[in-house]
Amino acid sequence: MSTAALKASKWSKTAPLSALDTIRIECGIDEDFRKKFIADPSGVLKAHGIEVPADVKINVVQDTPSTYNISIPPFRGNDLSDASLKSAAASSNGTTWCTTCTATTPICAGSLASLTCA
Repeated sequence: MSTAALKASKWSKTAPLSALDTIRIECGIDEDFRKKFIADPSGVLKAHGIEVPADVKINVVQDTPSTYNISIPPFRGNDLSDASLKSAAASSNGTTWCTTCTATTPICAGSLASLTCA
């Protein structure tokens, strides 16, 4: 199925797709787009409205039929006290937190997903 057909299908209208979801889907169905994303992930992300800070490195890892990769967020510690969370949110070490999630949201904290939240 082409990207255009996917976008026009009823499936794509059942839930809004994030820019990152769209990129992932296009990588699965468009070989040229996939090659471009592997070669220049930051450029492709930027073209889809996702700004990647210059000091953030993006690794693109391809799954295969027999190998699936699971990305986990960086370890942030296990102190979930209010003081610790406030301190982490106010940190000036370059970490940014998603504005719609909490610092303890495991799928978001420190991940690329946090760059796509508004």
